[in-house]
Amino acid sequence: MSLRINGKRLKEARLFNHLTMSALADQIGVSKQAISKYEHNKIEISSAVFQKIVQVLNFPLYFFTDFEKVPYQDDGTFYRSRLTATQSEKQPSKTYKKAAAYLRDYFENYIDFPELDTKLELEESPENAANELRRIWNLDDQPISDIVDLMERHGLIIVNVDFNSNKIDARSGYVEIGEKQYYIVLVNGKKQNFFRDQFTLAHELGHYAMHAKLYHPQEDLMGQDYRNIENEANQFASAFLMPKDSFKSDLTKNRFINIDTFINLKSKWNVSIAAMVHRAHDLKLIDDKEYIKLQKQISYRGWRTKEIMDDEKIMSEPKALNQAFELLEEHGVVHPKDLNDKLREMYGIVFPNEILSQTLGIDLDKFRSSIVHLKIID
Repeated sequence: MSLRINGKRLKEARLFNHLTMSALADQIGVSKQAISKYEHNKIEISSAVFQKIVQVLNFPLYFFTDFEKVPYQDDGTFYRSRLTATQSEKQPSKTYKKAAAYLRDYFENYIDFPELDTKLELEESPENAANELRRIWNLDDQPISDIVDLMERHGLIIVNVDFNSNKIDARSGYVEIGEKQYYIVLVNGKKQNFFRDQFTLAHELGHYAMHAKLYHPQEDLMGQDYRNIENEANQFASAFLMPKDSFKSDLTKNRFINIDTFINLKSKWNVSIAAMVHRAHDLKLIDDKEYIKLQKQISYRGWRTKEIMDDEKIMSEPKALNQAFELLEEHGVVHPKDLNDKLREMYGIVFPNEILSQTLGIDLDKFRSSIVHLKIID
């Protein structure tokens, strides 16, 4: 017996598992050419080989056999990562992005979420764009205590996931499901650090505010173009988290600006010492000589990977998708073990429970069916 599977889905699951066509072929006992033909829908697949594919890739059977009932389009992704991050390391997060979008779209049938401004286009310098977004969002010029909460309250979807890579801090971009647009921000949940993550999320906010409607995402950019977009997002994040006048006022209260100045301000401004030093230099509050001296002190104290006071605050967990699911579960609309059935019925797609668990921020055990139940006593 043979069948035709969804070749695009096979490729997606293979890349999610960081497998080349040759590696997958070796594991299931076929040729590389056969894998290529399966992925391009050129030949049918035997039931025996299909069972091996499901086992090796660990995706639900229907993921490979179903087709989308509602059009889905990934409008591209902005990555906050090292230039050495490979495409293989970036690929799995595309599936998390898709899962987050489908879950949000499904939940919107029952839940009122904060509305996203999909027409936002701040075609200004990063400094001015940051100030303008603060004005649009009715923020004062004081520190931001919880950027996760702030972004979710303005309709952005934030998800903590395991990228299985230390080279990617976050990724973000628009997706479209039917006629709806969503902006998804995925954060590396394995590298959490409150002060650095504040900046990471503000960086992705910069892409949303300045780049998402104006440029091709970074996966299509190379070299200097990539660096320019990243630098603009960094400048936006710095200005958004540390507004010029109020931040400058705090620094200039000190007769001399030294490393202790930044240590004392870290808890107030909720960003790393390194980020504050960069901001002070950009604002010309310290000269090149002072900047280099401070950088050397940061390196000498071993603060490139972990700074003083880093353990004093914990990053907030994204709440919107989690709260939506728990509300629907509480009212009997959906149960974890039935969630894939709901997604399949409406969209023609299912996901591994591990992906749904991470995306929703709920325990994986909730997706497993109970073996025993309480007796009903009359």
